[in-house]
Amino acid sequence: MPVLLLALILTNFFTIAFLGLEIYLVREWYLHNDIIGDYDYAQRCLIGAIALLVFLIFGKTLIRMLLSKSAKGVEEPTAERFDDQVQLERPDGSVINIEQGGVKGKQTIVFIHGWNSNSMQWYYQKKYFASTYHLVLMDHPGLGKSKRAKNKDFSLEKLAADLDAVIEKSGAKDPILWGHSMGGMTILTFCKVYKHKLSNIKGIILEHTTFTNPTKTAILSSILPKIQNSVLKPICWLMVILSPLLWLSRWMSYFNGNMLIMTRFLTFAGTQTGKQLDFASYLAAMAPPAVTGRGVLAMFEYDATSTLPEIEIPTLIIGANKDRLTKLDASVIMNQKIPGSKLVTLQPAGHMGFVERNQEVNQAVSQFISTGTLKHSNY
Repeated sequence: MPVLLLALILTNFFTIAFLGLEIYLVREWYLHNDIIGDYDYAQRCLIGAIALLVFLIFGKTLIRMLLSKSAKGVEEPTAERFDDQVQLERPDGSVINIEQGGVKGKQTIVFIHGWNSNSMQWYYQKKYFASTYHLVLMDHPGLGKSKRAKNKDFSLEKLAADLDAVIEKSGAKDPILWGHSMGGMTILTFCKVYKHKLSNIKGIILEHTTFTNPTKTAILSSILPKIQNSVLKPICWLMVILSPLLWLSRWMSYFNGNMLIMTRFLTFAGTQTGKQLDFASYLAAMAPPAVTGRGVLAMFEYDATSTLPEIEIPTLIIGANKDRLTKLDASVIMNQKIPGSKLVTLQPAGHMGFVERNQEVNQAVSQFISTGTLKHSNY
């Protein structure tokens, strides 16, 4: 996430720069259009302004075509939710949106999404598991259809408490917890804070996540911890303060394609379809920058290293060989420290491996759930 934070700021910068260039070209056309001898220059400025405006509005279509693979017969994701939804009010003033689908009374899987996204990210998993399992999905506070806490608490302990409340509200018995990225951190914090409740958890699935401050397990891990206080934290607070402006810029980045470029190179390995790339970018655009910033600030205080050896329930860890936000090393270390855990390595895949290689992920999880054991695999 710290790397994503820098990428988002860079994306916003380019979008604002494009907008500034658009204003400059229009101004130059206006100033020189009626001046004898400057007519050709004014016309070039006008053509440039029109071309840039078209790119700013429709650029993502071109970018999507250039950065994606065509794949026949691949089911394309859409941003959709189950009809069964309930709003869970929390003591801190936050409201957690809970979706339920599948077959009630069957084994429950609770899905916890990553940061800068929402529960709609689980499209392929909902389609695959809904026919035989009871599915419960939650939106983190401030994301999706959930409302943030009045005290603006985004700590991992707060998210773990929300998860505990969602499990209780859904009536899930012996659920399996499946977390991606921040969702995995939430699960590990749940294991740390609510260890007395782990006997009621059938198993956990940790996908593309880490056990410690993510600056230490992302690309540029030799640099990020050193600039955490001097650079990353000020950027987080800048996102909080300028959230409305940056959110507008983020949506502009989505439409002009800058967001798709960032999403492609940070979260995919290059085998994604155009619709998958657009899908992940769209969900990222929905996240308020203030929530992104406060969430990253909370991640800097996160560490569940000491909890790993104490986890005694079946655990499946899913990593990816080209994950730039959470390097495969983090998954390997968790596999070594969590007793009896199993590791699946997706390749080629990035941070959005559950989208990009959804069939392999779903099959691996299905096997894990049905047997409770899974040999180390490479896909």
